[in-house]
Amino acid sequence: MKPFIALSFLLLFLHGCSDNATVNIFDKTISQNKIECMRLVVFPPDEKIEKTLNELYSFDKQCSIKMDVSHKSGIVCNSNQNSQKKALSNFPTSYLKIQISKDGKLFYSYYIDLKDSVTQDDSITAFERIQKDLIF
Repeated sequence: MKPFIALSFLLLFLHGCSDNATVNIFDKTISQNKIECMRLVVFPPDEKIEKTLNELYSFDKQCSIKMDVSHKSGIVCNSNQNSQKKALSNFPTSYLKIQISKDGKLFYSYYIDLKDSVTQDDSITAFERIQKDLIF
């Protein structure tokens, strides 16, 4: 199993930044059982992202299951393997990451590199993917 993990990290390193969404389900039980409630945490705070997600789901501030949303804009990928891609295309400069956890245990994560700042459509697309993977 260790060679597989090492190979995965090597491929990720050689690939550098990507613009495809990556989804990981760390605990398969979360995809088989209904999630009764979630608490929303957006960091750094972003009113547009928070408003969009609140329109898609009724979050509960008292819930033990937490949906952490993080994002960043203006980032630069310094991987030398991507120099041609950076020169010839719109290279990703931001990301959106959503993780679902309970009591510090990570169950699910969604990550996507973006060419522009996170938009309302990006938040909707991410939430719809999560909704497809999990039972609300």
